[in-house]
Amino acid sequence: MQQDILIIGVLFPAIPLMMVNFGNRYTVLADLIRNLHDEVLGEHISPQDAERFLLQIRRLRDRLRLIGIIQSCAAMAFVLALMAMIAAYFDERAMSSMLFLSSISLPIVAMLMFTREIQIANTALDVHLSDLEQHQEWQQYLKPKRRASKKTK
Repeated sequence: MQQDILIIGVLFPAIPLMMVNFGNRYTVLADLIRNLHDEVLGEHISPQDAERFLLQIRRLRDRLRLIGIIQSCAAMAFVLALMAMIAAYFDERAMSSMLFLSSISLPIVAMLMFTREIQIANTALDVHLSDLEQHQEWQQYLKPKRRASKKTK
């Protein structure tokens, strides 16, 4: 029984770290949404900007939904790990094993969803990069300056 509890306890450091990481991502995402809200409502938006903002909103909504599911998976994994420890304490091996299997399956699901959230975040950043590429003003700084050719006598 003691060894079962120790094995289940291995999850304890991982799950709260996962929850903190996703909580931080949620906070950053919430700030992005608030900034986007202020930018859209505070300025006159051109049709090109409106299209870009709508694309950002769609991606932010998808990311927000995924992070919510990921956080729920992490919280449930923590609860199931606690329940597995309680079952192991009362020497309920079958129940403890099922709960432990469930508690280690949920972080796998969370990591798969996290991978998808990263892909969505990357496509959202690609929208910003495309927007930068369309603005030509800054490209003049990238062109090398021509040196005046010296006339030989």
